[in-house]
Amino acid sequence: MQAPAAIIINRNAGELRRDARLIERLRERAGYALPVHVTDDLPALRAVCERLAHENVSVVGVVGGDGTASATLTALWRACGEKLPRIALLRGGSMNTVANSLGTGRGSVLQLLEQLTNVLRSPELQRTCSRPVICVNRERLGFLFGTGVWYGYLAETYRNGPPSFPIYVSVLGRLFASAAVNGEMARRIIRPAATAVNFRQGTWPCQAYLAIAAGTVPDVGFGVKPFHRALATEDCFQLLAITGNARDVLRAMPDLRLGRGFEERVARQVMTDYAELKAEQGFIEYSVDGDIDTQQGSLTLEIGPRIELLCL
Repeated sequence: MQAPAAIIINRNAGELRRDARLIERLRERAGYALPVHVTDDLPALRAVCERLAHENVSVVGVVGGDGTASATLTALWRACGEKLPRIALLRGGSMNTVANSLGTGRGSVLQLLEQLTNVLRSPELQRTCSRPVICVNRERLGFLFGTGVWYGYLAETYRNGPPSFPIYVSVLGRLFASAAVNGEMARRIIRPAATAVNFRQGTWPCQAYLAIAAGTVPDVGFGVKPFHRALATEDCFQLLAITGNARDVLRAMPDLRLGRGFEERVARQVMTDYAELKAEQGFIEYSVDGDIDTQQGSLTLEIGPRIELLCL
């Protein structure tokens, strides 16, 4: 018999750091019928997901931002295999980019939790959407991946600890201003690395790309949608390599916000289910759904399992 649902809360998520009583209120709203699991780190998250897999839980609500959702999906995938529970993204992070891109309601965490409890009580109200994830190096699942300036921007937001939404906005604004005049901040963040890209249909030559990125959802934050073809299929991710410079990207912003994507002169683009990146410098700095990491040697991207998400 399947347990109906459970909630996983990342205590370190942005909204929970700002509101010390939010976890208590979430427990009260969930009630006795909906177990709440609060995690502080990756080992605790993995232990919870192992327990939920053993209990055959059918729905998991995730309280936290993009990195929390990615880490939770990865831990559930390791525990459950391909038969993942349905996922409800309840927000709670500083950005919630993936939740925005997949149409999760704009309500508060408490409001979304109440909606989840309502649809669990009334299965006829349940609506779902399905999206595949990208599997990075066969060990991490996520909807968005990026190197180069993508990594540099996120690393800058983490310079003084976990970022908040105002920090994301401030860093982005200062980066745009600095890039317009080739300032010191832009030079620090924008460090194109010579990288070769092999994918199912061909190759892109080893050169200093501004960024190499991939997505199965269109939006990367602030309404910018470089992956304008991402929703066209569930069998591929959209892969792009930016050959233009920072000013080309700035000029492309109106089109990106309208979901038109990059012009061919600014970025190479392809829909594929596999890619391998090899950096000339021997390592790759990258981001998956807002979390940053470094990979020694080559790095692979593959289309991962489809995630069934509850629409709230």
